[in-house]
Amino acid sequence: MKTLISSIILFMVLSTPSFAQKQGLCGKVTWTSGNQMPGPGLKSSKSLGIVREIYIYEATTVAQITQQEGFYSAIQTKLVKKVKSKKNGSFSVKLPPGTYSVFTKEAKGLWANTFDGQGIINPVTVSPKNYTELFLNVNYEAAY
Repeated sequence: MKTLISSIILFMVLSTPSFAQKQGLCGKVTWTSGNQMPGPGLKSSKSLGIVREIYIYEATTVAQITQQEGFYSAIQTKLVKKVKSKKNGSFSVKLPPGTYSVFTKEAKGLWANTFDGQGIINPVTVSPKNYTELFLNVNYEAAY
């Protein structure tokens, strides 16, 4: 009887999604601001790791959001997860395989600065049994 109960408990623990998922996103969030134009005697500033809330939605297109001044709100796809980066900007989050749109939370709304050929905002694909590396450079106050 003890063996049966132990086996049931072990099965429940191992079949729980948090233990079963061995894939997701990991990476770093950085901040860049100011003049980044190269020139004689000028150096671009370094991007610094920052603390940010990272919002991970189902793949989202520009038709599924409201945009104002480069920031997004009223996202019509499902929020899958939120995670906060550490002081140095690093983060890691477990996710099921799939394609997601990733945003950072800023004072004026959610922010992302890349798109793919289908209009998906800041897309990232998570493959089974792999962590996908993602670097988010928050640079809306930078000039290039």
